[in-house]
Amino acid sequence: MEVIQVVKRFGLCGGMEEYVFRLTEELSKIGVKVKVLCEVQLTSTDHEITVIELGKSIEKPRWLSHIQFSNKVSKWVKNYAKQNDIVHSHERISCHHVTTIHSTLFNFPKKGLPSLRKYMNEYLEKREMNSNRIKRVVPVSHLISNELKVKFPFVKSVLNEPISPGVSRINCSRKKPVINMPIIGFMGKEWKRKGLHKVIQIWRVITQKYPGTKLCLAGFSQNEDIGLTAQETNNVELLGFVEKKEDFYCKIDLLLHPAKKEAYGMVIAEACSLGIPVVCSKDCGASSSELEVRSVDYSEGVNFWTKEVLKCINEPYDGTVSCSIPSWNDAARSYSILYKS
Repeated sequence: MEVIQVVKRFGLCGGMEEYVFRLTEELSKIGVKVKVLCEVQLTSTDHEITVIELGKSIEKPRWLSHIQFSNKVSKWVKNYAKQNDIVHSHERISCHHVTTIHSTLFNFPKKGLPSLRKYMNEYLEKREMNSNRIKRVVPVSHLISNELKVKFPFVKSVLNEPISPGVSRINCSRKKPVINMPIIGFMGKEWKRKGLHKVIQIWRVITQKYPGTKLCLAGFSQNEDIGLTAQETNNVELLGFVEKKEDFYCKIDLLLHPAKKEAYGMVIAEACSLGIPVVCSKDCGASSSELEVRSVDYSEGVNFWTKEVLKCINEPYDGTVSCSIPSWNDAARSYSILYKS
């Protein structure tokens, strides 16, 4: 048996992509024979993993990009896959046995007027869940699992328990924070959806009580216009894209993640693994896991969010980790069992 992982970009270039990359490496480590079908490989690996690049598809519209990539994968699988191979997809394809759902479901709950974009994305999503070869649908969180049960009731018979992202080892030596000069951290490439504007609003309120409070922001271009005044930039550190996560986590005293529609939120688990307090929205899948976080309804006002952040800042700090954080090895072993079932 060989497991064929399907992802457009194979490498450390985003949350879903990191999930696939780390999972694939760990599967190889525990003896699972793995092959990757992708458009492009962005990160090299020392493990025994065969990577097949199928070439880039059109970028936009995204639904057409999904169709082009799906057609390439189907053609390759038809021509080269062996009978006992397991196709594990992380994309909108139609020839898979296992699919992992990394994002909240499209246009759920429904809103807005019908459009070609909505129709095609709904079609591709339903096709993915209803493939005639499908054996398992794996959500990354209970939040996604619940959405699947409501939107696609027919999927219940193949719906697996969530397999959340693991946490890679982060070498971080942190100092005890100064209570009246905390450093609040935020990380996210899609910073609008992940709530950076709310982070800035909360920070502005906190500085009225603790003027020395700083922001440390990472994961997006330093040239983005995020609405800071010239004076405010003196208390904000923009790290841009960070290759070594230690460069971010070793600096911060608290992670603030008020995301809207977040399937999981790997940064939340990473912060928890280091004993960093986290305040996140209940729209993050990680908030429904066993991680110890302070979760708030996304719709709550800035003042309410601020009170929760201040509670975390004023709590006794010892930097210990009191909850169980899954590793990538845990995720790989869960999938290994799933493949054999």
